[in-house]
Amino acid sequence: MFRDIQNTKKILSEGSVEDILRAGEEGVLATVGADGYPYAVPLNYVFHDGAIYFHCALTGHKLENIAFNPKVSFCVYVDTELLPSQFSIRFRSVVVFGQAEEVAGEEKRESLLALVHRLSPEHVPAGEKYIRNDIDKTRVFKINIEHATAKGRLK
Repeated sequence: MFRDIQNTKKILSEGSVEDILRAGEEGVLATVGADGYPYAVPLNYVFHDGAIYFHCALTGHKLENIAFNPKVSFCVYVDTELLPSQFSIRFRSVVVFGQAEEVAGEEKRESLLALVHRLSPEHVPAGEKYIRNDIDKTRVFKINIEHATAKGRLK
């Protein structure tokens, strides 16, 4: 069902998937809508308890697409460096395939707190207050990972 990476020299170990997901701050979420068009959008995320979590507005394009088809792809890349003399780039990346599902209750609060700890560690008390006051103004989704690959050029 899922394809293998064609350039086998760039395949990274399975442990690299989690390393890259923990190192990244942004990723690109790809969905498909009822019109058949793909939609890719950059977003902040946190890798927490073996899943990818992201928050978003109450309505929007990606949410309509997820409601139509919860199957998504998510890409993260880190450690990029342009190598002009080699006509290449140094990088590490992960492509994840999975199903997006909305979370609620304690899992929603916990994942928002994990986002605060990950992206704003110097502002945790303010982030906790923000979550308490505005938790109903955001939706949180979890990507349950079904398949992931890591590849890179390290030299």
